[in-house]
Amino acid sequence: MRPTRKFYTWNLVGRSLVFLGLVWYVAAHPEQVWADLLAGPVRLTPLTGFWLLLMVAMVLRFFPSRWESLGCQKRFSARFEPTGRAPDPSEIRRADRGALWVLLVWLGGNALVLILWRWLDIPPVYLLCLTGFYSVCDIICILFLCPFQLIWMKNRCCTTCRIYDWDYPMMCTPLVVIPCFYAWSLVALAVVLALQWEITYRRHPERFFESSNQALRCAACQEQLCAYKRRLRQKNQEKRLSE
Repeated sequence: MRPTRKFYTWNLVGRSLVFLGLVWYVAAHPEQVWADLLAGPVRLTPLTGFWLLLMVAMVLRFFPSRWESLGCQKRFSARFEPTGRAPDPSEIRRADRGALWVLLVWLGGNALVLILWRWLDIPPVYLLCLTGFYSVCDIICILFLCPFQLIWMKNRCCTTCRIYDWDYPMMCTPLVVIPCFYAWSLVALAVVLALQWEITYRRHPERFFESSNQALRCAACQEQLCAYKRRLRQKNQEKRLSE
């Protein structure tokens, strides 16, 4: 297994365990979790560990990494291998249009979730579980199936993904309505990360498209993150042909 794929596979295992632990902790001790949320990091609790894991993961994303996918590393100049041409304006428009659709769908879907949460009067601590669930889904999208890629973005793979660094803001979306230091510090850092990505994209679009960045082409790929997706796609095709 390629190192990057192994890194994301272990990420899936780790995030799944954290999610299950978070669900158990919240379901078993909702009042205590709420008290821990309001207290913040002045005392060590399981929430402190969850908060630190997310904060460290986001801080590391600001720096080049040999483990992370080129999908989120392509904004760095060191990962840029120019082809000698600029991306076609139609490529940029298509990518931006897909990103806009993803943004609208994500905000609309989460708005409905939060309306339902208010209507059913569910304790705010359960929104932590939703963040944990989103973190697991993030790795599933990378390794197995990404509805954003399939329906709206239409990009070839995660390496060429226009919105790769939107993952942490998406994870932290449910935390927006929890009035505590833990939640808002995570949201703030996630927004800064996404803003840096978008600013780099606007200033250096050539780093984000395989027509202008040779490192993003299949021939240069050292990750093979799409291996599981290809196998699933092949099995589905074989199944349709046999029916």
